[in-house]
Amino acid sequence: MPVLAKIRFAFWGVLPLLAACSFSATEGIMEERVVLVDGARVVITGPPGFCLDERLVDESRTGAVAFLSDCAAPAGEATIADVPLTAVLTASVSNSGLPDRARGTGPALDKLATFLETPFGQLTLSKSRNPALVRVLSIERRGAVVFAYVEDRGQTSRIGESPRFWRAFTEVGGRLVVLTATGLDAADPSQKRAERILVAFVEAMQMANRPQG
Repeated sequence: MPVLAKIRFAFWGVLPLLAACSFSATEGIMEERVVLVDGARVVITGPPGFCLDERLVDESRTGAVAFLSDCAAPAGEATIADVPLTAVLTASVSNSGLPDRARGTGPALDKLATFLETPFGQLTLSKSRNPALVRVLSIERRGAVVFAYVEDRGQTSRIGESPRFWRAFTEVGGRLVVLTATGLDAADPSQKRAERILVAFVEAMQMANRPQG
């Protein structure tokens, strides 16, 4: 699958899930979920304080998308009912690894970062798909992860996310994974908390998918 097609799936596949999100029930809330993507087993888990809603997980041969939000654990049971929503997280898993992975992880990540700086790359970073409303604030590779900080003035939602959000690109379990953190705190225009959450999200995913033995 070409670079653009992989990243388009990873980003835009999450939109139907966000449109259908609900926070009123506790059924199906969990701390992690195993998805199968074209035969590969990948564990999706969030950073401390965030849970998945199993009803908002979509998996197929072409990839998987999951939605996460704040959770609490009274009496040892995870729930997002009546918990203040502070951030929205998504995880998108491709059915293959990094583009040009055969050249090595470093070169593949560098090429991905370069692609994200192009007009097509910036379009795939957006949520609204309107390049006139998208501004890429930064793209930075940190070790085995590429982080992008994006502003999209065209996104719309019933839950009022900030127009600024963070995305991370890395390989997990041999698959290209795109993680996103969007804050709901308008008083934090630089979205520093969302950035910290995303870094912890990456670490949690990497830890959960470490090779056993």
